[in-house]
Amino acid sequence: MTPPKILPPHYFFLALITMSALGYFIEQPLLPGMWYLIGIAPIILGLTIAGGAAWQFSRAETNIIPLTESTTLVTGGMFTITRNPMYVGMVSVLVGTALLLNDLWPWLVIVPFWFVIRLGFVRPEETLMEVTFGEPYVEYKANVRRWL
Repeated sequence: MTPPKILPPHYFFLALITMSALGYFIEQPLLPGMWYLIGIAPIILGLTIAGGAAWQFSRAETNIIPLTESTTLVTGGMFTITRNPMYVGMVSVLVGTALLLNDLWPWLVIVPFWFVIRLGFVRPEETLMEVTFGEPYVEYKANVRRWL
């Protein structure tokens, strides 16, 4: 299977740019004082989750590019909590960014990003994983949640 030309990291960076632009041009602070700094925590958490999952793929010597055939079913570490830790990490970074921008409008970017990832990547990846790994993946899917 040939992966699409626009991959999740591209959508992620587009979402970050869009959020920043919306936060820059339309200013309506949501949180008083320095409370917006709590956005740092989900950014660090998201980078840790996504980076840890990418590292696990590297260690397993399997393909990290979405919608291409994998050689190994990775089910340990981050993958015991969610079947999609890299995507969870990306959403967490977007949530942290929205908090840091302290504005209503950047929050509106997160939902379309999530839908694009869910419908354009997660669902087709799950089908590909079932074809590639069969029963072990079906069992894994039954025991580990898609998101959190």
